[in-house]
Amino acid sequence: MRGTDEAKGGLSLDQLVTLADLKSVRDELLAAIARTKGSSPDTAKKWLKSSEVRKLLNISPGKLLALRANRQLAFVRLGGVIYYDRDDIEAMIQKAKVPTLVGKA
Repeated sequence: MRGTDEAKGGLSLDQLVTLADLKSVRDELLAAIARTKGSSPDTAKKWLKSSEVRKLLNISPGKLLALRANRQLAFVRLGGVIYYDRDDIEAMIQKAKVPTLVGKA
């Protein structure tokens, strides 16, 4: 049976794993992890939780509550968790942006 397993390209129980084999597996795993991280960055998320919005805008929970209460920032509540649309956050920032006066003295 041993010859059959080796002929199929499988490993037998008495085969040794070399350091080169381990290094090759490690490199393949690191490359796969890097591809996974690169394919789904945090900035691609459409809906953000309150804690993520607070970190993004660097604001306190009270300020976030005030933005909701004043209807400056739209939100959706699902099962006690509040979600915010990233596009709404960007629109709120653009609306609050103060234009610069370039070329005027």
